[in-house]
Amino acid sequence: MRIPKSVDKAWDWAERRGKVLGAVLLLLVAGVGALWLPALGALAVGILVGALVALWRTRRTVASLRADNDQLLRENGAMRHALAALEHGVRRQGSVETQVLPFIPAEED
Repeated sequence: MRIPKSVDKAWDWAERRGKVLGAVLLLLVAGVGALWLPALGALAVGILVGALVALWRTRRTVASLRADNDQLLRENGAMRHALAALEHGVRRQGSVETQVLPFIPAEED
């Protein structure tokens, strides 16, 4: 089944503005609920305020974690590059020359 382009564009627009649409939806529920059932309106406002406070408090943590992730990805890329450079310089043969260790005789008492 094909999705019409207008529906696809509207869905993409809604995905980019999910937080705003959620807040507007909760405000609509609060407005309708305040007229019809005041407890429902109070619940919607409470959920909206709680969500905004949670987003505000976690904003710095999320930004810090994203910065740490970016730094780790850079370090990982640098290590992969260094490993590739080292592997390029190592011979890929079955035997590798080693240094002969000197023989030290055991002391006899």
